[in-house]
Amino acid sequence: MQTLGKKGLFDGKIFDSRIKSANVQKSERWLGFFASPALIYIAYFCVSGTYLNLFYVDVLKLGGLAGGVFLTLLPILSKIVDAITNLVMGQIIDRTKSRQGKARPWLLISAPLIAITGILLYAVPDASPTVQAIWVAVSYNLFFAFAFTIYNMSQSLLVPLSTRNTKQRDGNATFLSMGQSMLPGALVYMVFPMLVLPYVGVDKSRWVMIMSILSTVILPGILLQYYFTKERVTEEGIGEKQQVVGLWKQITTCFKDKYWLIYFLIIFIYWMQQNIYSSSMVFYSNWVLGKYNDGITQTLINAIGQAPLGLGVFLMWPLVKKLGKRKVMFGGFLLAAVTSLPILFMPKNLGIVLGALFIRSFGLLPTYLFAAMMAEAMDHIEWKNGYRCDGFTATMNSVILTITGGVATGIFNSGLGMAGYVAPGDGMPLEEVQAFVQPDAVQNYFIAGFVLIPIIGYVIMAVLAFFFRVEDKIPQIVADITARHKAEAKARGEVYLSPEEKAAMEQEENDRIAEENRIRELKAKCERKGLSFEDEEAKYQKKLSDARAKEEAKRAKK
Repeated sequence: MQTLGKKGLFDGKIFDSRIKSANVQKSERWLGFFASPALIYIAYFCVSGTYLNLFYVDVLKLGGLAGGVFLTLLPILSKIVDAITNLVMGQIIDRTKSRQGKARPWLLISAPLIAITGILLYAVPDASPTVQAIWVAVSYNLFFAFAFTIYNMSQSLLVPLSTRNTKQRDGNATFLSMGQSMLPGALVYMVFPMLVLPYVGVDKSRWVMIMSILSTVILPGILLQYYFTKERVTEEGIGEKQQVVGLWKQITTCFKDKYWLIYFLIIFIYWMQQNIYSSSMVFYSNWVLGKYNDGITQTLINAIGQAPLGLGVFLMWPLVKKLGKRKVMFGGFLLAAVTSLPILFMPKNLGIVLGALFIRSFGLLPTYLFAAMMAEAMDHIEWKNGYRCDGFTATMNSVILTITGGVATGIFNSGLGMAGYVAPGDGMPLEEVQAFVQPDAVQNYFIAGFVLIPIIGYVIMAVLAFFFRVEDKIPQIVADITARHKAEAKARGEVYLSPEEKAAMEQEENDRIAEENRIRELKAKCERKGLSFEDEEAKYQKKLSDARAKEEAKRAKK
């Protein structure tokens, strides 16, 4: 097992999680699974998402380099490197053993790496196109294939490893999804185009300044996520001999599990169409529906199109409780497909587009269930095979997220040149750029990426979701896994303790030590001030009894 150091680098108490309870706490959900991912992904979406490609095409003017081949091949070929680093990282995580778990230490390590490489993405020197291309290629791979790989793989395991309690885990998944999408979506895709894009324009120095600030914001976000999460599932195996499963065995095991396959097919299709949609959206807003960097069109699209994702989350779990995850996903993705059709036929009608996007977003609420789906698929693998495949699953999760982003961007960029896209010229006044009209072929290209590709993706996702039937089996799966742990402990001549039981014992010991310290301090105080220890102790016990009575009275009223 990897221990991250001779004595265990992360074994010091300074690295301990601030979450001590065996049950998921409110602070854990709000800080570890919502606030911190929100902070991280606000910066991430700006730094590495839609706007990075816009920076390459419109600011650095690299779209025509080598006949457009450079920006086509860069994101695609870099994913070969990314795939290798993901495989390596997955194995490292599986073999990591520390007081902090196997994923959280790497979460912490990723913090400075993402911040630094995020700045390098935009700090491209004023030099020849060849030098700039080299800088872009190196910084792109450092960010996506190295720094973000470490972060994404470790954070993708936080929900599955947080608890086996399905209700608590589903709650964590919801808060994580909200943190990754709801708030970042609102700020990045509404505020950024309205306030930031008109300011930065095609001014490289302003781009570097804004993106450097945002990259730095990632640091406190990751620290918050690290200290307010806990790996309870990992703790189940503390003190046990850990079974290290080889990479090839994990691969064959995972690809034989139908629920694991369905989950990954769904997220592959989702992220592929979503990345094409995101790449197209900026250009669609600039050249089809609105005017270049008008600050309004993108804001309206995202404000109205994203609003239900924030409001509807409160409807999600009542629906899941009543209908189940499978039916909610099936119905949601079909709704998204059907309500997107009006945009396809009337792509230049702002009212139609906004109305359709508003309703469509309700159909995308099942994306909040992705983390819960992954956890259930991983539990099913452990139940069938007697071992977990956390490392390879995290690898695939990260590979899909990064590869789809790269491939989608590469495909989109290759089509720009073929369609005949004309980038704004250096020093061209904004009014002149806004008056320019792109050819019909270019506009149709943006429309296809914005709405046609997503419709196809939603239909396929709905069909796949229909066959994700593992949910009803989870209670029995958890019970069987717990029974297996107990039997293995008995065979070793040990008594199996669940994370809940371990936490209770730790709390009992902490309470005992705290009481001994209180009595010792009270005796010292009484001796120092000439007071009666018996009288002071009686006063304390009375206060304690009164407090307990008040608390019981409150509970009785409820």
